[in-house]
Amino acid sequence: MQYKTKQRDAVLRFFMDHADTCFTVKDVYAEVDAGESTVFRAITSLTEAGLLRKFTVGTGRGECACYQYDGCGGRPEHIHLKCERCGELIHMDCAFMDTILSHFLNEHSFSVDCGRTVIYGLCAGCREKKPENGEESEA
Repeated sequence: MQYKTKQRDAVLRFFMDHADTCFTVKDVYAEVDAGESTVFRAITSLTEAGLLRKFTVGTGRGECACYQYDGCGGRPEHIHLKCERCGELIHMDCAFMDTILSHFLNEHSFSVDCGRTVIYGLCAGCREKKPENGEESEA
C-alpha cells in the first residue's frame, strides 16, 4: 500500500517544478523540508509509480543515480550529454535519437540502455570560456 504524505507531495512538487532537470537524492534533500531517508523513500516510491525516471551517471564507485520527473510516463528514451566542466546535463531527446538507437541495433546488434548512457564533453558555454588553471584549450 502506498501512503500519500506531505513530504512525498513536497518531493513530487519539487520534481514537477523542475521537470527538465535531473537531481540526485542529495540535491532534493537540500531543497525539500524532509529528512534524507524520507526523501530517498519518496523518490523510490515515485520512481516505482512511474512518476520519476531513474538513470545512472559515472562508472564504478563513482556511479550516481539521478532522477527526473516523468509524470506522463511518456518521455522518450534519450541519452544524456554531461558537461565535464560545469556539470550541465543536456537531454538528447531529439528525433535523431531514433536514428542513433536504430543504427546501434541494426548495424552492431547492440541495444542501448538509455537510462545508463551519458556522453561526456563540454557544453557551448564552457567551450567559449577561457580554460581554467591546468585545463587544456579546446581549440
